[in-house]
Amino acid sequence: MPICTLPYDGKCELNIVVDVHGTQKELSVLVDTGFTSGTGFGLKLPSDFANYAHYTGTGHVRVADGREVAAATVPDAKIIQIGKHKLGDAISVPALFMNGPRAIGVLFLQKCTVEFDGPNKKTSIDF
Repeated sequence: MPICTLPYDGKCELNIVVDVHGTQKELSVLVDTGFTSGTGFGLKLPSDFANYAHYTGTGHVRVADGREVAAATVPDAKIIQIGKHKLGDAISVPALFMNGPRAIGVLFLQKCTVEFDGPNKKTSIDF
C-alpha cells in the first residue's frame, strides 16, 4: 500500500485529485480529524465545484461555531490521486460544497492508517 508522508506542525494538508462526475480537479485539503463521520460527509470542497456535479442534493452540516448551514452535496465524489500516487481504484466519498477551508475527514481516514508524529513534525497516511 502507498504511504504519504506530510509535514505536521499542528495541522497537515494533503494534495489530492478529486473527480466530481467526470471533472477532475487537483487541490489541497486539510486533514481534519474533527470532521467526523457523524456528518455523513468525508470531503469538503469549494462551493464552485458544485458546478461540475450532474446532480446535487442538499444537506445540513454543523459548523465549528455550532450553527447549522445548508450545503449542496454529492454522495459520490471520487478521490483518484493522493499526492503523487494515482489510485488503482478510486475512493468514493460523500462530499459537501461550501466556502471556507477544504477538508478531508474521518469518513476517508477510517480507510487508512494515519500516524501523527508531533515530535518529528510529520504525518504518515498509509492508504
